[in-house]
Amino acid sequence: MLTISTPDEERFRLAYQRHAGAVWRYLARRLGDDDLAEDLTSEVFVVAWRRRHEAPTDSLPWLYGVARRVLANDRRAARAHASRIRALADQLAAAPPEQPTGAVAQALGELGERDREILLLAAWEGLEPRELAAVLGIRPATARVRLHRARRRFSALLDMEPSA
Repeated sequence: MLTISTPDEERFRLAYQRHAGAVWRYLARRLGDDDLAEDLTSEVFVVAWRRRHEAPTDSLPWLYGVARRVLANDRRAARAHASRIRALADQLAAAPPEQPTGAVAQALGELGERDREILLLAAWEGLEPRELAAVLGIRPATARVRLHRARRRFSALLDMEPSA
């Protein structure tokens, strides 16, 4: 099968080949977390793909700008998630640990077992990522990424709840 690519697609392909490592390093230095830097690098190139027609010939500075905005969005989302997790911890502290209520109970029920387990270990037991890693038998970086992703999914489920 013959595949014909457009000039924009070819420029994107070359930009990815040339600059993915530089974008990853940019994010890794700011995050201190290689796994999260990998995730955000992927997001940068998803945005770059959608906006490939806007990319200048010298795309690295433009990609750094995209990475900067992706990083800002991630940090903003992390603050919002942290706020929701604090609210969850407050609610769980007030209610018996076995009986979360309302939207929290519904969101927890909709999470997968793996996400629910890491969230509850962090919220109920107050475990930090290195402690979560020891409990779950995984690397601390993996625990941070899993906790981050579980918080995102939990937050998304809470966002879907109709407000009373």
